[in-house]
Amino acid sequence: MDASSILTTLLGSSSVSNIGKLCDTDSGTVSTVLAQALPALLKGADKQASDKESAKGFASALAEHAGVSTANLGAFMKNVDLDDGAKIIKHLLGSTAASTTKSIAKTAGTSAGTVSAILAAAAPLLMSLLGKTAGNNTSGDALSALIGGVMKNVNVGDVLGGLLGVSGAKTRGS
Repeated sequence: MDASSILTTLLGSSSVSNIGKLCDTDSGTVSTVLAQALPALLKGADKQASDKESAKGFASALAEHAGVSTANLGAFMKNVDLDDGAKIIKHLLGSTAASTTKSIAKTAGTSAGTVSAILAAAAPLLMSLLGKTAGNNTSGDALSALIGGVMKNVNVGDVLGGLLGVSGAKTRGS
């Protein structure tokens, strides 16, 4: 799995639809929230991977999540632990979690609670996909390079636009 595949899976119609069902919201809202949140989540993952104090725990969490099959996204999403997802979001966004959530909610035209639920549902999938992509390369430097590659080499807006048939989406991994 490569960087583009991670984003395509996360932002694809099956993931979006299943997250929408889990969070009782429409697919458009889920897509908008994920597209806006993904750069911040990837930055947070990069910070976790590159920080000497958190890198080992982050690598362990990736390995744990990588062990869960994502072959059937519907089954994966039915078994998502939203409490675990909320913890992942706290780790990835840290002290900016509340302000990031509020900002995304305002832009997406939804509530902060809906954004929190969507992110909690998507976080285990993100961790699983990153873990599968990292494979055995779980040193802090290797993980940071992987996540940095996802952030630098893939324009989230282009991927989302391609998936939704929209050109010039306003999200960029920056």
